This record gives sequence, structure tokens and C-alpha cells, in this order.
Amino acid sequence: MASQRGLEIGIIGGGPSGTFCALGLLARAAETGRRAQVTIFDHRPFMEYGPRGCNMCAGVISNSLVSNLKRWGIEIPRDVVQREIEGYCLVTRAGEVYLRKPADQTIYTAYRGRGPRWADWPQERSFDGFLLRTAVAAGAEHVPEVVSDVRLGSRPRAVLASGAEREFDLVVAACGVNSPMLRRLGGLGFGYQPPRTATACQAEIPLDPDYISEIFHDEITIFALGLPRVKFAALTPKERHLTVTLIGEKVRLEDLERFLEHPRVRGLLPPGWEMPARFCFCFPRFPISGARRPVTDSLAVVGDANVARYFKNGIDSAFWTGTHAADALLAGDGSAGDLWRRYAGPCGRRFGWDNACGRVLFSLHDAISRFPPVLRAHLTAARREQADPSSRQRLIRILWHMFTGDAPYASILRDALRPSLQGELIAAALREDIRRLMGLEARS
Repeated sequence: MASQRGLEIGIIGGGPSGTFCALGLLARAAETGRRAQVTIFDHRPFMEYGPRGCNMCAGVISNSLVSNLKRWGIEIPRDVVQREIEGYCLVTRAGEVYLRKPADQTIYTAYRGRGPRWADWPQERSFDGFLLRTAVAAGAEHVPEVVSDVRLGSRPRAVLASGAEREFDLVVAACGVNSPMLRRLGGLGFGYQPPRTATACQAEIPLDPDYISEIFHDEITIFALGLPRVKFAALTPKERHLTVTLIGEKVRLEDLERFLEHPRVRGLLPPGWEMPARFCFCFPRFPISGARRPVTDSLAVVGDANVARYFKNGIDSAFWTGTHAADALLAGDGSAGDLWRRYAGPCGRRFGWDNACGRVLFSLHDAISRFPPVLRAHLTAARREQADPSSRQRLIRILWHMFTGDAPYASILRDALRPSLQGELIAAALREDIRRLMGLEARS
């Protein structure tokens, strides 16, 4: 199958899943003594501000991803990092809970592109651009052109928008759920169906850097406000901006405006703050299910065009799918059955049940945020844990894992449903009700 140049592999898409796949291919080929020629096609100008250079993401780089990159000998440059996150803050209608980062963990925020429209800094600060440069330095070829079609055969071909064609032994589709390439993959006849998607609303709000540091303390703020259509909201601090993220059912720009005017949010913004006349915003789609038939002979789909973790850790999911596809492509014969056994099947097993548990957890989160007595009980229990150094910190750990995504949803749900924890929460709810009743009687 391979030519004299070695195994020739074309990767459509130079975002994280494509570059992680390329890095995995090159590293595994070097370990096994095989020759691999890897070509990445991506026309996105990561050095440009605004949507053209962006992959529409909040840009949280998790501790697990930082650790995985370090194992490859890759350090994220400081000029790519916008802020190092020190913790999370959960804001509800009934109060707040602060969660500090363990000392041995590293969490960054970054821009996937250079930055939002109307930003201005002298150097390129794109995380995706950094990954692509790293893949090229490792030996991959970068072709800055659009792939308009793929033609299957004994040696599949990538058809470029210019009309040129490139032939490969294997093709990796790392194009993402927001790419029109998904329609072309669906039309190739091997049964690929892209994941079902929902739409998020994301905006970059410019603020004074000192104000961001003073008010947000390098913390990501999570909101459980019971807003219509909004299941999840967050403010992610960058150097000169707050990234506002709303996730829910068909969220719109008016939902963003309503969120920013909520008293719990408005209180975090500068006095007299008004929505700027111009700001960078987008409505990215994100997967809420897995794809069907993401492999065929000599072709594998990676990243969120195949599967990703529910509502969380899109870049980590890109790492997992990209690197496991790389292992499968080099270890097997590239046939549909072999790619299913080595790659697509393990993806389904890793993400399928866990994402089902994630849907239950986020439904519970949404319900709790809309039911004040239960919400107050959870806040009271969390504060009691934080105030007691000998506490097992069970609820705090659940909240931390939910926010960071550094534990499987299945284990989080199992911990959340433990009878002993539920008993504590019921007791906390009863104590809150008794205190409220006593307060009412005293006032009367």
C-alpha cells in the first residue's frame, strides 16, 4: 500500500484533532521504524483576528491536555496563554461557591485563533496555530488550501478547491462539525452520518485587564441561574476580554443580552457598563451525539465530526480521537473492519455510555438551578465541606470534576447518587427549611 516515500496520509483539517493525529502518526512511525509522509490541509489563517482565524471555542486548556502535551515534550508558549486559571466560581440565585485549583494542576485559557475582532497585540497568539506549527516542525507538510471533495478508491484522493488532486494511502477527516465537508463525507456512500448538534452563543467582551484580574481573580465563573433555554453559562477570563458562553436549546443573541443584564452577572461588570456597539460573537455548533459509521476503507473521521465529550473538553476529545486514530492507522491494514475494531469501536465505548451519564448530570444541574430549596441545600452542604478540613469533600469534588471535566461522567454520577451524600443533602435542605420557618415566625 505504501509508496517509496512511506505511508502517505492526508489530513483534512489543521485544528487540534488533525494536528494531534499528525503528531501521533509521526511519533508512532518513529517508534516503530516505519516511514510516514503526513500532509495537513487547512486554509484557515490563524494569524488573523476574528472569525477567519478562529475555531469558535472558549479556549480552556485542561490540566490533562497540558500533561499529555508535556509527555510529548511540548510546552505551550507563554505568549499563547491568555491567563492561568486558579479556580472556578459557581454563581447561583442563592449564592456562590468558590473552588480553588489544586497546586499540582495547570489550567490555561487561550484563543484558538489570534484573537477577537478589533484586538491588537504584536505577536500571533493562536493555540491552533501553535499546534499546527508544532506538527510541521515534527515533519508534517502543511498545504494552506481548501479540500472541496474526497474521492474513495484503493488510493483515496483529496480534491482541492483549485482543481488539483492529491492521492494518499489513507485519509483522515478532521474537519469539525462546523465544516461543509461533512456533507461531502455523507455523500460518499459508506454510511457516514454526522453527529446531531446544538448551537451555542459565544461572545468576547472587552474589559480593562486590571479589572478582570481584580474581579475575577483568574477564575472561570459558572452560572446556574435557571434562565430559559440556557443549560450552561460561563465567563472565561482572557487577558483583555471575557469570553461569554451560553449553551442550551437554540440560544440566540437576545439570550446573551438577557444573561448580561441579569443582576448576578451585571454585578460582576464595571459600574455603568453598557454592551459595546461592536464585539466579536459567534454561534458555533457542537455535537450532542456521536457520528454513525465514521470509518471506511482507507478513511477515518476524527474530532467532533466523529464524537466528543458532552458539553465539555472538546480539545481533550480531539486529542483522544486524533491519537487513537493515528495508532489504528499505523497498526492495521486501513480496511473499514480494522479501523472499526481499532478506532471507531473504542470511541463508541469510551464516549457513548459516559455521554449518556453526562446528559443526566446536566439535566440534574438544570433542575437544581430552577428549584431554590434544593439549590440552597447544595450550597449549604458545599460550604460545610469547605469549612471542615476533615470533611471528605464529596460534593466539592463532584462540582470540581463537573466544571473541569477531568473525571468520567459515569464516576461523577455514581458519586452524586450515593445514598450517604443524598442523605446529607436532604438533611441540609431540612435545616434550611427550619431556619427559614423560624426566621418567618420571629419576624411575625
